[in-house]
Amino acid sequence: MTDYRLTCTNSSTLHGNFAIYQVPPLTENSAQIIGLAWMARPAAPGTRLAFSWDTQMSFVWGERGVYRSRSYFNACQQVLANPERENLIDLTSDAFGAPTFLNLRTGGPLGTLTIRQLSAIFDYPVHLGVAISGAPVYTVNFNANISTAFIPHPNRYWVVFGGYTAGDTIDSASVTNSLMLEFSPTTPSQGVIMGPDNILRPAPAMPLL
Repeated sequence: MTDYRLTCTNSSTLHGNFAIYQVPPLTENSAQIIGLAWMARPAAPGTRLAFSWDTQMSFVWGERGVYRSRSYFNACQQVLANPERENLIDLTSDAFGAPTFLNLRTGGPLGTLTIRQLSAIFDYPVHLGVAISGAPVYTVNFNANISTAFIPHPNRYWVVFGGYTAGDTIDSASVTNSLMLEFSPTTPSQGVIMGPDNILRPAPAMPLL
């Protein structure tokens, strides 16, 4: 498990949030995957902030709601996982009809996190997915009697400056002026800057002011 850090500087005259998200890899079920603003922080003009995280992954389920006409995801349960070992789990209902994860084990395709959605009926929408460093990255709607394999990427992230808050739905195909960053154990710290021309660019990782 690796620790990463991203320094974000707002040198524009705009008020907004720096948000980090992931774009799901193209797979058979990627069209159903909902991307989320993974982490987000406000940054006024002339300020600098930093995000720090580890690459620990987990299974997650929760509910999707609407607040001020925006869709967001609220996680209810997380179970630590590893794409190379404990990478398969069941989502079902308990004796009282509540969603719950059971039977964490090995056996899913290597490099993926797979959730078996068992036969269950819920009175409200349930969503499931994966999280990195405790924050949900992307989710899908619950559908009984199918399995969904997620491919979270521990090292590749996208950054955008705008009005997103953590948990907001992100349609990556419609996002403009985003920036992709590749982290690694040899480059664990990176930086971005929102310039006076309102364009997001890579920048040296810097200490906070």
